Amino acid sequence: MINKKLLAALKIIGKKLKRKKIKWILIGSISLALQGIKIKAKDIDILTNKSGAFKINRLLKEYEIKPVKFLYSKIFGTEYFGKFRIKGVRVEVMGKTKEKLPSPKIIKISGMNLPVSSLEEELKFYKALKRRKDIDKIKKIIQFLESQKK
Repeated sequence: MINKKLLAALKIIGKKLKRKKIKWILIGSISLALQGIKIKAKDIDILTNKSGAFKINRLLKEYEIKPVKFLYSKIFGTEYFGKFRIKGVRVEVMGKTKEKLPSPKIIKISGMNLPVSSLEEELKFYKALKRRKDIDKIKKIIQFLESQKK
């Protein structure tokens, strides 16, 4: 489910990043919710590459909480990470250094074309994390994908 605050934040992000030649995709719960999974998204996660993370930081500077900087995480690996708050919504930008971004699926909502990670990619990601808190998401993605085959 996408509430009004999330939608307002997505509109700002979409407008700021439109035609900027930045490869980016929405991932996590926002991606799931935009694709029809019955889940309450609370924040916006953006995946990009290293240069994209710094470009997005400049474009969203007025909303910055923590600027994009290098971060090493045991879970996510080497990346560049920054935090923003737009219309009261937490936005996290992750710039990967090694792997290629997955091909996005485009979701049309409220006059916007938003790039999201496919449900199959999200499923792989959540399974790889092996976090207890993601079990419900994994089940919902599998059920949704199964229902689409019928």
